[in-house]
Amino acid sequence: MEPMLCEKQAQHSNNPYGTQGGEDDFKDLDSLNYEYETATRPYQKPFYRRKKFWWQCMVSAIVFLAIFIPLLLFVIIPKLAQAIMNSSTMEIKQMNMTNPQERSVQISVEAVIIGIPSLFAAKVEFQEPVQVFWVRGVEAPESVNQPRVGQMSLGTIGKRAFAKAEFTQETTFEIADPVLFGEFAKVMMASDNFLWRITAKINVFVIGRTIKDLSLDKSLALNGLSNFANLKILTFDIPSDAPNGAGALVSIKASIPNPSPLGMSLGTLEIDMNLKTAYLGRITARNVLLVGGQSTILTLEGMIQRQTDPIALQELSAMITNYLANSPTTAYGQGVSVLPDGVRPVSWITTAIVSTKMTIPLLPPTPMNVVKEIDIRDLDLFMTPQQPWIPTVASSGIAAAIQLPFNLSLSITEIWDPVLTLGYEQIPIGDITAAVWNKSNSDMTRNYISFSLPTSPMPIRQDAHDAFGRLLVAMAQQESATVDILGSSKSVATTSLGPVNITVPFNTSLVLKGVNFGVMKPELTGIVVASATVDYVVLNATINLHNPSIFTINAGSVTLHIIATVKGMTDNIGEVLIPNFRLAPGSNPVQGFVHFRPTNPAFRDAFFTEYIIGTDFDASIYGDANSSPIVSLAPIMESLKLSATVPGMNPAPKLIVGGSGSTSVGQFLNNHQIMLQVQIMNPLPTQLWMHELNANVSWRGFPFGAISVVQSFPIKPSGIDTSPLFGVQIPGNYDFWMFMVTTFLPQNLGVLTGATVVVDLTAEILATVDGPIGSGYQARIQYAQDQVGMFLKIEFSLAGLGFGFGRRRKRSDLKLDGDEHDLWDDEGESVLGLEPDKGDSVAYLAWLKRAVQLSFPEEAARDTLSQ
Repeated sequence: MEPMLCEKQAQHSNNPYGTQGGEDDFKDLDSLNYEYETATRPYQKPFYRRKKFWWQCMVSAIVFLAIFIPLLLFVIIPKLAQAIMNSSTMEIKQMNMTNPQERSVQISVEAVIIGIPSLFAAKVEFQEPVQVFWVRGVEAPESVNQPRVGQMSLGTIGKRAFAKAEFTQETTFEIADPVLFGEFAKVMMASDNFLWRITAKINVFVIGRTIKDLSLDKSLALNGLSNFANLKILTFDIPSDAPNGAGALVSIKASIPNPSPLGMSLGTLEIDMNLKTAYLGRITARNVLLVGGQSTILTLEGMIQRQTDPIALQELSAMITNYLANSPTTAYGQGVSVLPDGVRPVSWITTAIVSTKMTIPLLPPTPMNVVKEIDIRDLDLFMTPQQPWIPTVASSGIAAAIQLPFNLSLSITEIWDPVLTLGYEQIPIGDITAAVWNKSNSDMTRNYISFSLPTSPMPIRQDAHDAFGRLLVAMAQQESATVDILGSSKSVATTSLGPVNITVPFNTSLVLKGVNFGVMKPELTGIVVASATVDYVVLNATINLHNPSIFTINAGSVTLHIIATVKGMTDNIGEVLIPNFRLAPGSNPVQGFVHFRPTNPAFRDAFFTEYIIGTDFDASIYGDANSSPIVSLAPIMESLKLSATVPGMNPAPKLIVGGSGSTSVGQFLNNHQIMLQVQIMNPLPTQLWMHELNANVSWRGFPFGAISVVQSFPIKPSGIDTSPLFGVQIPGNYDFWMFMVTTFLPQNLGVLTGATVVVDLTAEILATVDGPIGSGYQARIQYAQDQVGMFLKIEFSLAGLGFGFGRRRKRSDLKLDGDEHDLWDDEGESVLGLEPDKGDSVAYLAWLKRAVQLSFPEEAARDTLSQ
């Protein structure tokens, strides 16, 4: 009313000319402009500065408030307050029940009322205890489906301005009917949710006024405990066997989530634990306190009984197997009794607990790795060209260190039906399948089992061929290789809980020592020439490889290549053929063949020369993708490279065993030749053919003669043969013959009647192995041999000497050794004189010297003058 009056007064006051009335008070603008011709108009006061305007407004406001305030206080505010209470909601954050009795329980409640305007401060006072009803359903009358379960007295709830209506109070919940409350508690324990209805008369204090007799009637939807759903096992321990063979003690620590805001003090709780049909035993938790909205940690202890029923043993076996394999087994807990104070039961709690059926997932809190370590004594890997991707494996001894989560008597006596997967770089490669493993031994006090793996197939997975190749290369070229062992095997075990069949899982990594060919130094021994063709020589050899790993690789027929260095020349010697390549742990003397076929003739000849004299060669043995007919071994063969030493013949053979030659003094001095035969040894087990022999013979460093023979003759295998008769061409100069008569013969007088002379020789021999030219392997050998014994006989005869006595000397005063009368007759012809007695060696050597001088008179004369 007041605004309307003020508005009307304002309309009258808006006349700029101060007149009152209606439209007649306004003049026509044209006439006004006509009346006042100047720019200055009369001054008028604004309406809000006039007294009449404010008196009218005050009267209007007093009339309005006199009507509105009573209406607000006695009609609008109570109805508004009730409406707010009706539209508000109550949320119980937590309600914990302690000290439960038959007719009461202490509660601590934390709640909030949502929907009250936050602008004002307020207080809520309960005129009477809050009545609590359990809403069970709508199919029955209200008195049946909403029975009253109890009541509780709440104190004043205060709310500050601009804050929530939150409160925390402790009070006593009075139970109306213990039997009914037991039924409710049973539903509260088992259900996912339940519904309460609370009623009360309240007074509300707001904006300085008390609003009485408001009704509080709220439905509260609360979460139940869902039979302890989502229970989680934190630890599952069997600390020891039970006394008297009754079974095994058990300790379980579990986390029970509580989705409900309701908590409860349960005290001592007993639960029977079962599998599907097997009764395991009774477990007890003490001082159990469920807190609303929070997880509770329970420690349950008791005993698992020894099982004798076959079905119960099967279920027990499955439980242990699943637990070891990190797979859940569902056990079931049935409440047996509850003692809130540890001594006396409370009927309504007992009703709830006895009806509670818990689902207990027996699962390790963290994934278990039962097999901590595996020790493999050996691992045999065998492949064939026909099935390159289905190798077989075997082991004479595998030991596994096992870490069981239980401390009960357990002995694994047998393993069978294994499922074992070998992996590399986290890629499963192949599954090892064996119908029967050898019986195992177990020592669980030392936490290990041992068994052997019979020859079993391991098919390589189609998508793992590359990974398998990398594993082979790692085993061959690295100091170690890490493999993954996954799978399981069934076993028979005797335990304090009864005999069980359990499956032992394998999930571990194993570092295995590799072969490491890169640092391997194979020993080549027993190299002999076995046979030859025109194109190559076949050498038998023993290749000894030391394998530091546990792997045995059966690769079948293998062809490798060998490169060697001789006198600065490096060339491919040929191929190494190993008919049955089997590399086992430890020393491996492998029989092989070398096809010796260098492409460089100079290298070939140098190799044979050095080989015969016992020189060792630096060599390298390597493979390629075609080294093995087993295609799955191609990666390991391509990476194979070995450094080796190829030994020469040891001891180095003496090819020239000896010789014999004879001549006369006359022939010796005349044609400068000794006819000779030599005994030649063949160090090879195959026939050796000699075709050319060019040699120089020396005695104590002084050239003695040269041999040049072009004649083919064989020497029997590993034997000695005598060569045909050939001539040793000796030097024909004066110096050589003076050396003979002044040095050689005086020190070897025995040759005049026949004696052995030790000489040195260097030779170049053209020979073929295992056949003549055209069928044997040809090589040219540079050979030197010292201390060769030659039987030499020089007859005491000048037959065939043929001195040139017809030559005259211009200088008759030429003297030789002071015996001038013995050298020339009256006509100036030289005279040698009579041959001395052969028994007088001194005279005979002097006579030979004069013969040389007479044969070379000019050289002799110069030699005499130079002296």
